[in-house]
Amino acid sequence: MRFLITCILSGILFSATAQTPQQEINQQVWKTFIKAYNSFDTELFMSLYSNDVIRIPRDDKKILSFAEYKKTINRENQFNKNYNIKALLEVRFTERVHTPTTAYETGIYKIDLVENTGKKVTVYNTFMVVLRKVNGQWKIYVDADSAEGDRLKEKDFLAAKPME
Repeated sequence: MRFLITCILSGILFSATAQTPQQEINQQVWKTFIKAYNSFDTELFMSLYSNDVIRIPRDDKKILSFAEYKKTINRENQFNKNYNIKALLEVRFTERVHTPTTAYETGIYKIDLVENTGKKVTVYNTFMVVLRKVNGQWKIYVDADSAEGDRLKEKDFLAAKPME
């Protein structure tokens, strides 16, 4: 009887602390992604990506390798730092499909940029990522985004689901 009670209590404790793939991705990827983006930290940002990532900036009609993407991000980050630009990135989701080791997520992100002149610009883009969990760590393997012809507005962003 004592063994049975111990097993039940262990199961309850384990289930209370075990994270779903979505919760793991939020912790391991999205929260770090937002922090890295907002602080223009190229190394932290790129640490979220697989070395063989397929990066697709759809509006540019390009496909970038890890090295090409890192070079682009580093250039943008240096520009933003040099000109004292501030960024606030937020993400919301339109679809999140997971297995224990693979995920497909789509959504809309919003970036509020404040230029060194004080002028504020807000940008909305759709995104799509495919992630894989390898050795306990989620990494982005495919990353595509688009401004969708600048048709996205605040109402579209708010209609998507926030990160839980």
